[in-house]
Amino acid sequence: MSDEPEAKKPDEDDDAWIEKVVNVAGHLGFNKMRLRWKLIRWQNNRRKAARVREQQITHIKYAHKTCPECGHVQDKDEAVCTSCGAKLGKRGLQVLDRLGILMPEAISMSTLAAIAMLVVYARVWIAQGGGFGAPSPYLLIDFGGRWPPYIADEPWRLVTSIFLHGGLWHIAFNLIAIATIGPRIEEIYGRTTMLAMLVITGVLANLGSLHIGDVAGVGVGASGGVCGLIGIAAGYGHRSGTTRGRLLRNGMLKWAAYTLIFGLAIRADNWAHLFGLIAGLAFGFAVSPTLWTRQLLLPARILVGIAGIVASLGAVVIIMTRQPTYQDEETAAAMYNSSMMQEQMAGMVTGMIDICVPYYAGDAPKAVAAAKKMYENLQVDIEAMQVNDVVVQETCDGLQMIRSTCNEDRSKWSADTRRTYEQMCTMYKPAFDAIPVRAPSTDLERP
Repeated sequence: MSDEPEAKKPDEDDDAWIEKVVNVAGHLGFNKMRLRWKLIRWQNNRRKAARVREQQITHIKYAHKTCPECGHVQDKDEAVCTSCGAKLGKRGLQVLDRLGILMPEAISMSTLAAIAMLVVYARVWIAQGGGFGAPSPYLLIDFGGRWPPYIADEPWRLVTSIFLHGGLWHIAFNLIAIATIGPRIEEIYGRTTMLAMLVITGVLANLGSLHIGDVAGVGVGASGGVCGLIGIAAGYGHRSGTTRGRLLRNGMLKWAAYTLIFGLAIRADNWAHLFGLIAGLAFGFAVSPTLWTRQLLLPARILVGIAGIVASLGAVVIIMTRQPTYQDEETAAAMYNSSMMQEQMAGMVTGMIDICVPYYAGDAPKAVAAAKKMYENLQVDIEAMQVNDVVVQETCDGLQMIRSTCNEDRSKWSADTRRTYEQMCTMYKPAFDAIPVRAPSTDLERP
């Protein structure tokens, strides 16, 4: 039998100081019992935090892969899950994900999409003569921005506008979002599907904004498609029902909230953000990765992938080969305020007067007839649009929203935004003078 004293447990050594502190504090008049329990509780919380850190380090160093679909542990060399057949992706990406850092692979579609947007931004930047200011609305229209009067004849603008951006902050936010969210979609649904969904949800976002949102502004940016990717990841995470899926869903909903708040702060097109998010949620919730990767859906995956690649390449080619029709702001303003543009916008304002005057007078049939005539002149498919009293109401409510915006103090707005709204308010002034002031009867967002 050994004469050496039995070694104390580490916890006992760690706790010895508590009694020393309690005894000293007791002589100073402190409640020894209360202080002892507080110190013990603090010590236990410290140990718990240390154990969590150890578990996190072990998790990060874990040599195997975890299936994103079913959560089963897989060998590090497996390419697909042996349990559910889902794509596993590279272990390096999973390690970065565990660290909370997920960057796109060097040749991923996320990287290629980001490069394409940077190249397009450089093209517009050179055309505007450099500088740190945002491109003018006229320049963005020339390069393929979403401009309502041109959409009917040039529907490709629904795609080109996704790759155009209105300034450094605008493109920086979207690139960060793509670098963070894009690889997740690639890992879950595949690379070409990610690119296709970025484009498809971006187009749907543009169409939704054109139908409900601001009909007077120039729309650019990938944020509608980015919100689509956010929605896909959130829908997939919610559908999976796993702890990892719920964490992904919650993280994506935070991204959606950030995007909408950022959109409000810079007066961005939140209607596009919402439509993109809803479209993505529908796809992510309705189509699981295991369903999407089935052999039966191979033709659909191929067609969707080709559509995304062709649309993206086509948009970049169109933007890179277009030439600005002006060399300075004054020439641009003169061009867009004359000839065809002036005639189109004047016709729209006259049409709104013909619609809203009888509408507010209670003559709904005459207002609907005027609406059909105006949309026919704008070459809109009125049968597909289903022009009725609801469309008339939304048109007149939109005009009232524009009126309220024109009455706001715009002194703190940027010069470009202020100039755009001043031109718009001047253009709509005949309509404001002809119709009575009314509060909108629907919950439309103001322009």
